[in-house]
Amino acid sequence: MATIVQSKRNGKKYVLLGTGFGAYKSTRPGVFFGNLIPDEQEGQITMVAVCSKDGNGRWTHSDDLTVIEVDGSSPSELLTDEA
Repeated sequence: MATIVQSKRNGKKYVLLGTGFGAYKSTRPGVFFGNLIPDEQEGQITMVAVCSKDGNGRWTHSDDLTVIEVDGSSPSELLTDEA
């Protein structure tokens, strides 16, 4: 079975293929002291690999997706309060 996700931006449904994680850091010389006090930027990006109904794969931000079905069941059916 599969995990079906829906885009919050466009409402399209996709099959979840996998997840990825990216981290980046860039450095450039600072305005006043050049390389002594460089301007640094860094961050993390969580991405998800999905494919559309025609099989075309793409990467999208994980924040843009909502899980609507896992193996034919909704998340609310799978996550019951019986613990």
